[in-house]
Amino acid sequence: DSLLARPRGEPLTMLAGVAGATTRVQLGTAVLLPLLRHPLTLAHQLATLDRISRGRLIVGVGPGADLPGTHAELAAVGVPSDRRVNAMLSAIERCRRLWRNEEAGMELDPRPLRPGGPPIWLGGGGPRMLRLAGTVFDGWLPLSPTPDDFASGLRSVREAAEKAGRDPDSVAIGAYLTIAVADDRGEAAKLIDAYIRAYYGVPAEVMARGMAIHAGTLESAAEWVAAYAAEGARHIVVRLGHPTLRDYDETVRRLLGAIRR
Repeated sequence: DSLLARPRGEPLTMLAGVAGATTRVQLGTAVLLPLLRHPLTLAHQLATLDRISRGRLIVGVGPGADLPGTHAELAAVGVPSDRRVNAMLSAIERCRRLWRNEEAGMELDPRPLRPGGPPIWLGGGGPRMLRLAGTVFDGWLPLSPTPDDFASGLRSVREAAEKAGRDPDSVAIGAYLTIAVADDRGEAAKLIDAYIRAYYGVPAEVMARGMAIHAGTLESAAEWVAAYAAEGARHIVVRLGHPTLRDYDETVRRLLGAIRR
């Protein structure tokens, strides 16, 4: 989700189109930056999208990455970067109040299809974000760079949920993985590096310090994804790090087939 920082379409507009063309698949953002929209506008957009999709929406959110482009973008909409987490929490709570018709002097119509609104998942892996995922949000969608990092974060999320009096199993657990697949590992590494440089402006090895990135054969990619599933990831988002969309469908089908084997 970006206005200026990266080349992206507006996600809620795109999801409305996808919702109209599908009937079964769940739809979501990975992740939406609530701070780029006024909370009242955001609550209305998400409520409308929840109705259009007939309750298939999952709202993945985050405060924005600690990158120069994100800081500049937030400044452009009047949000100080050092307050972005608190501002995000305030926006989410206001959305929920509007969906429950608890905002004084305001009545949102239409409200979401689901009472209380669509589930909201938090992206992020720092200590505060892990605590928030377990105490405030409906799910966790991290970029954990390794399965071990993911497992450690999941333990923290579950501990936070227990301390807050929540059932840890009530927090949905996902993982956001970026993959490049080729017959040769070296070719896959070139694909992922070109993709990451074009998208983030830095080498893939830099982003891999804080993001789940894998370049390899179909078999190695399937094993890597399976390792996250083995550690507790139940909802896996796969982003193919390929420069074009030409072979996207075929690669995803082959990858799913390899994982299921």
